[in-house]
Amino acid sequence: MVCGADDIFVYFRFMSICFVRFVFLFLLGWSCCALGSYFIINDLVYFIDWNIITLNGSSVIMTFLFDWMSLLFMGFVFIISSLVILYRDDYMFGDLNIVRFISLVLMFVVSMMFLIISPNVIRILLGWDGLGLVSYLLVIYYQNVKSYGAGILTVLSNRIGDVALLMAIA
Repeated sequence: MVCGADDIFVYFRFMSICFVRFVFLFLLGWSCCALGSYFIINDLVYFIDWNIITLNGSSVIMTFLFDWMSLLFMGFVFIISSLVILYRDDYMFGDLNIVRFISLVLMFVVSMMFLIISPNVIRILLGWDGLGLVSYLLVIYYQNVKSYGAGILTVLSNRIGDVALLMAIA
């Protein structure tokens, strides 16, 4: 069997980094949605404590909250981010900074997950600030004057959100 140039292009398109990340995030999203449905039906809530470090009797513990709402929200975030990466493959075809863009999108997803599964206000604020930083980096991706102006607007609107979150705490 002889493969033509079109067959090789189709093979490499399906094995591209964008397609692999798309499939991974898409399947993870649907898995989270299915697990969220299972949590709704069985009325389940899980708190997971992770002991990061213990030093001289002091511990740093990170707690994660998994309930139906957080799992469904995580599923939607994974699905939407997978579609962003899939759309990027066509929209930004030929861009030399594919790894940087995908890394930024994945950092955005990690910050969003940190925001979603955090039961404590300090970590919610850390996740919010992570989202603000990565949003700024995504907005200034093309590095021109218009994107820098939009990036500053993003940072300022994130600071307004910080003030609103802090006022909600008080």
